[in-house]
Amino acid sequence: MNRLISLPRVKTLGCLWSEKRLLVEECRGPHSSGEGIYYRPLGGTVAFGERSDDALKREFLEEIGERVEIVSYIGCLENIFTIQSEMGHEVIQLYDVRFVKESNYLRDRFRVHEGEKQAWAKWIGISEFIEGKAILYPEKLTSLLERGARWNKN
Repeated sequence: MNRLISLPRVKTLGCLWSEKRLLVEECRGPHSSGEGIYYRPLGGTVAFGERSDDALKREFLEEIGERVEIVSYIGCLENIFTIQSEMGHEVIQLYDVRFVKESNYLRDRFRVHEGEKQAWAKWIGISEFIEGKAILYPEKLTSLLERGARWNKN
């Protein structure tokens, strides 16, 4: 029997590209496919009364200390998942974004600060996710990006 973690949460995630590589946070631990390393674009929870695009800009500044601009709205993903018998539900606003400071594209990785948790964000080739060599969450994101997000046009 699945337990409910919480009510659905509104999240916002940013797809930030350098050629055919996506900037993603490397996470470790349990996930809906098991346990281990998985990746997720940067972003976070939209606060009550906050627009999702403003929340995304705030999250990038809080997490890696860098400003981003919205390039375009990609769409909305609904992510219903189970991790260790606990159900989660996210409604995700997904944006294509770019760094304000061009020199950030030359960096290999970025330190991610989220409260007590610290991790790294790094560039991973989209082919790693498409070929199943790396796990990208939310689950539907890989197929959405494969069908024609910005990386496909570079």
